[in-house]
Amino acid sequence: MKKFKRLMALVMALALALSVAACGNDGSSSGQTSSAGSSEASGESSSAEGGESSGEAAQAGTVQLPLTTEPVTLTYWVYADENCAIMKEDYNDNEFYQEMEKRTGVHLEFELVAAADRQTNFNLMIASNQLTDLIYAGASYYAQGLDAAIDDGYFLDLTDKVDEYMPNYQAIRKSDPNYERPTITDSGRIGTVYELRQSKQGPWLGMWMRKDWLDKLEMDVPETFDQWHDVLTAFKDKQGATAALMLNWSGSDGEIGQMSAGYGVLNNWQLDESGNVNYGPYMEGWKKYVTTMHQWYTEGLIDPDFMATDERAADMTTVVTGKSGAFPALYTLPSLYEASSEDPDMYLIPVRPPVENAGDELHLRLRDSYVSGNTAISAQCEHPDIAMRWLDYLFTEEGALLANYGVEGDTFEYDADGKIAYTDKMLNNENGWTAAQTMASYLCPSSGIANWSDWTRELINVPEKDQDCYEVWGAAGEDYRLPALSLTPDESVERAALYADISTLVKENTAKFISGAMDIESSWDKYISDLESMGVKRAIEITQGAYDRYKAR
Repeated sequence: MKKFKRLMALVMALALALSVAACGNDGSSSGQTSSAGSSEASGESSSAEGGESSGEAAQAGTVQLPLTTEPVTLTYWVYADENCAIMKEDYNDNEFYQEMEKRTGVHLEFELVAAADRQTNFNLMIASNQLTDLIYAGASYYAQGLDAAIDDGYFLDLTDKVDEYMPNYQAIRKSDPNYERPTITDSGRIGTVYELRQSKQGPWLGMWMRKDWLDKLEMDVPETFDQWHDVLTAFKDKQGATAALMLNWSGSDGEIGQMSAGYGVLNNWQLDESGNVNYGPYMEGWKKYVTTMHQWYTEGLIDPDFMATDERAADMTTVVTGKSGAFPALYTLPSLYEASSEDPDMYLIPVRPPVENAGDELHLRLRDSYVSGNTAISAQCEHPDIAMRWLDYLFTEEGALLANYGVEGDTFEYDADGKIAYTDKMLNNENGWTAAQTMASYLCPSSGIANWSDWTRELINVPEKDQDCYEVWGAAGEDYRLPALSLTPDESVERAALYADISTLVKENTAKFISGAMDIESSWDKYISDLESMGVKRAIEITQGAYDRYKAR
């Protein structure tokens, strides 16, 4: 009965997905140093003469290929990468997966779902109790958390199996607390295999501004809210920008704190200046934020259609037609905007959110990323040892090289300095694909499978000036950001139920505050009272408990 109640709660409550730290971007530069291996995880494969894997404990750095001489098929639930231009029916058209089958002897049968419908489809799969062998991002979608997914009989408990079947993954995972801490539950169990980054990826999403306009107007890059106000006013009055500033997520951004970070808040659970868990829209800083944005909105400095904007990146048409001068975007997009602009002089630079006073520190931005997507193994899997060894191969030097760069002589070569250089097949694709489409078609898609990933491969076709965003945005602090937390099953259900109403109220009222449909001064106390009646204090208490457990891991 308890399991049934949890299942019903899962189907009805939308689990908050992890921020895709892997941004699935256009990738880049023809010469990258390969860091695919480490002393603990350099993979030298050798042929196996037997049938299925023996189950004997393996040493890090060795994977016997093929994994089996008998036909083995693993089913895999994963959402489709829209950039995979070569895909006709499933990922078996992707060259990375084709090569994996050749090397391992394991065939994957894909159950592809649309990215927009992944939560619904995951819930339906769980409700039917007909699980695929492998499940992408399972840790993100099981509302009650990984411990519950194991206890409820859906995910395989890998805790006592990784040393034997996944020594390469385990060696890397335990080599750094930034890998180890996020990849276990509060109870110390391993319930899924995570994508581990070979190097830290800084913030890949933030604010951009028209530097060519600043130069034309003889204005400096703004730092404070007052300076931003002057710049946006000039963009509007002298450059004709009808949406000088574009707000994402209907003005209630919870990823980067686009305009609210300078007031120490964003639309999410966070830490406050005392180091305790709080909720951004429940804090006084949120009132300051909506008050400032309301003033700017009435002056025509903000996109009048911001309430209909529910994406993380700015509308391309608005940007390239010169209607906006400041907006959020992934770091791979500015070069596309510039190439597509009606203004050949468009020149975009990354900028930090405004602060109240010159010299004030920012404490919120997109969090640095060491760990990304994950692949769970179903408890129903008939060949769990094969599944684990298949995944472990992607954490060897050889397997990681295949996932990130493909096959030598086909998609990459080593240059005279021993660095990886993409071939013409990748750089000047005969199909006319973008860099993102080419990588998703010939290499492991960014949301394809857990592996030892080199995110720097994404830098193909990203100009150096745009890569400066990592330094610009990364200079802001992230000490008010919470890590990915693990709630208990009961906590997950309770907080999800509370958050459903809380998040709706925040989004609707924030848009009304900014637009003036609701007066801030006369309505603020009621807004706070409504949040409290919906249980925001209890939700904060739950999150604080999870954070305390995280620190104790």
